[in-house]
Amino acid sequence: MEAVGLITEYNPFHNGHIHHLQTAKKASGADVVIAIMSGNFVQRGEPAIVDKWIRADTALQAGVDIVLELPFQYAVQAAHIFAKGAVQSLAAMQVKTLVFGAEHAELDFLTLAKQAKDSLQASQKFTSFNETYATSFNQVIYEQTGIKIQQPNDMLAFAYATAINDLGLTEQIQLQPIQRIKAGYHDQKIQDKTIASASALRALVETGKVAELANYLPESLAKELALGGQVEPFMDFWFDYLKYKVLTTPVAELEKIYQLGDGLAYRLKKMLTISISWSEFQQAFKSKRYTWARLQRTLLYVLLNITTEEMMDAWQTPYLRILGTTVSGRQYLKQERENITLPVINRVTKADVHGRLKLDIRAGQVYQQMSKPYAQKLEQDFKRQALLIKGE
Repeated sequence: MEAVGLITEYNPFHNGHIHHLQTAKKASGADVVIAIMSGNFVQRGEPAIVDKWIRADTALQAGVDIVLELPFQYAVQAAHIFAKGAVQSLAAMQVKTLVFGAEHAELDFLTLAKQAKDSLQASQKFTSFNETYATSFNQVIYEQTGIKIQQPNDMLAFAYATAINDLGLTEQIQLQPIQRIKAGYHDQKIQDKTIASASALRALVETGKVAELANYLPESLAKELALGGQVEPFMDFWFDYLKYKVLTTPVAELEKIYQLGDGLAYRLKKMLTISISWSEFQQAFKSKRYTWARLQRTLLYVLLNITTEEMMDAWQTPYLRILGTTVSGRQYLKQERENITLPVINRVTKADVHGRLKLDIRAGQVYQQMSKPYAQKLEQDFKRQALLIKGE
């Protein structure tokens, strides 16, 4: 049996994802599909619309064979760290092909990554704070390759290619882009009767227009999201908690939080002192130096009290957390048991609480706390074991 890998968030899982996994399996000729999926918080620092167990179950029911949780220390990160963690996990699972959607599937992302590497290292652009890192990064790539990589999926594709190069996996993992169809990554408008972006579907939930969801999602998930999503509106609900945390913590302690150095802790404290509402704070805290996604991730690190030391330690202890499998997925795991190169976790133990899973557990506890009343009893890590979908 051979495996094809997908790197996902499934926030929420929709018909476009079904197209992705079916195309991946057909194009690669693989026997099993392995998806590595963000946990309860996604790359931009926001809570997933439903928890990792619901999303994993939906994916398994739709045809994925193994769902792995991308650890928090990689999942809530900039693209290059997100990609490195995901690629490293798929390589450990002996995946032969990584299939991903791209706005420009005709590009040779591996070659582009190789061409850009030396220029990125040598560039002086990253010493200027007049623009965001992402803007400088894309400009250097354009100067070196003549190609603009600006669309979200193209940028992730470039990050996957860079990770494969940097990790020395070009002989093990083949990159196979497929053309993204019908809906752009950030499209808020729905223009098709069967496929819409995850952003547009979340907007339907947020605005209460849930009757349309059945056209774009598996039936069970459409019913779940008809309840309005599992968690309270993130920053509206958590703004007071953020203010309390920051205003009662000395700047010297805040500076220990991951990515809250270089004067950002002082700025955060100042802006929260003068801001009454979330929207007012958001406007005050924005800057030319950082993208809003970067700042939002940092605010989540503050809420979760994740220090730089904890993040660095977490990167030193990678692992594979299995959220669920099909029967075929179990057969693959049995076949590759001796070849899988990272520890495999099926169930949380007492040793994991303060060990390698502590960031995921902390994130799960906070997610559970911010869930709506009907979902607050749903444990995210304790008393949980990997799902098994037996099929018909």
